[in-house]
Amino acid sequence: MKVFTSCVAQKYGGIKADISQINELSFGATFNKWKELTKGETPALNVYRGYSWEFIKSITSKVPIQVISAGYGIIDINDLIVPYKITFSNKFFDKGDFTIPTFGITQEETNKKWFNKLTPNIIWDTNEVTIVTCNPDYLDLLNIPKKDNIIILNDYKLTRLSKWLGAGTHAIANRFAKFIVEEYPNIGGDKELKELFDDLNKKYGVALRTKRDSVTDAFIIKWANEGKSLTQLRDKGYSCSYQRFTRLQDEEWVNNNPDRKFTKNFKK
Repeated sequence: MKVFTSCVAQKYGGIKADISQINELSFGATFNKWKELTKGETPALNVYRGYSWEFIKSITSKVPIQVISAGYGIIDINDLIVPYKITFSNKFFDKGDFTIPTFGITQEETNKKWFNKLTPNIIWDTNEVTIVTCNPDYLDLLNIPKKDNIIILNDYKLTRLSKWLGAGTHAIANRFAKFIVEEYPNIGGDKELKELFDDLNKKYGVALRTKRDSVTDAFIIKWANEGKSLTQLRDKGYSCSYQRFTRLQDEEWVNNNPDRKFTKNFKK
């Protein structure tokens, strides 16, 4: 068995490579500059940090672990890296200091082009169980073959087991991967895991989300202007996406977009 996971935003040490500080005039020059800045110094295991990452660190002695990173492509958890700032994640699409310069194409196309230069080929072992626990934006880059031995945890409603597993929803996939590695190290594949999950869901599954009340744009704008956060809004039982909340704080965008389309790819 092996585990395939995403990198995390938090890092130990001072940032050595920051995509926002690279001001080259082309995609190729930007990529080459990035490669110069990211010559490794410290094992990835000891660079990434945070609550979610601790679950991955706790199983490094039990299974091989690979990481998908916007800075390095696919790396082994012991490969040498430096602390860096760059992401493939949609939630940062309206914050240009994290994302890769697009040079006239979409952010998704840019991400794929960048990732393919970092990791031209991915070899999936069809004879060994691989647990994939990745940020959805990173998962889309992998072209994972449909094989029973490759288990994609994003396909499971894991938040239903959050209380039982004792993990926050943002860390639940890594927590569940730890559970499988430690409790079911000989699991045969996705079919067998589905049976296990159904059983666990019947015993311990709890819906964490309740129906939320919808709110108008004017309500959200007033809420944000009062210095209140999206988390506070949701805690009050209101429904609002990250994209919508972020956009409605941008007065210029609000004035220029009367139709208010809040798609995940909202950076133009």
